[in-house]
Amino acid sequence: MIETIAASRCRRCGLVVAPPAPYCPWHPVAMTPTTVAGVGEIVSFTTLHSPPEGFRSPLQLALVALEGGARFLCHGAETRSLKIGSRVAIEAVDEVYYFAHLGAVDRARLFWRRAGHAGDRVNAITRSVVKKLWRGGSGGASG
Repeated sequence: MIETIAASRCRRCGLVVAPPAPYCPWHPVAMTPTTVAGVGEIVSFTTLHSPPEGFRSPLQLALVALEGGARFLCHGAETRSLKIGSRVAIEAVDEVYYFAHLGAVDRARLFWRRAGHAGDRVNAITRSVVKKLWRGGSGGASG
């Protein structure tokens, strides 16, 4: 199950910020509490081999663009195969947020969740093809 992250949204411009902020950084407007799904894409990442005091080396950090619109800075366990655009899930452990690669099963669950809400013909065809491939059927186009 995908974790949700506390966030806030500006009533004037719609900006979503995580973690929550009391006021919009662009307008003098109070933010409205909301939540966003703890899943997104890596925008940037780095590994600190000489981290600040209190952190173990190496310290992996990533900036993640969450599906709800916010960008979130979090720790990670491994950046070796990470690249810009990698899909990751975010999980809180003792109020510290960590990112982890999304495996094939996790990506399929996200696809089904999104496709199930769309309800249009294109998504129905796509779901049908994915089901065939998932079950080991050919499902591919010939040509």
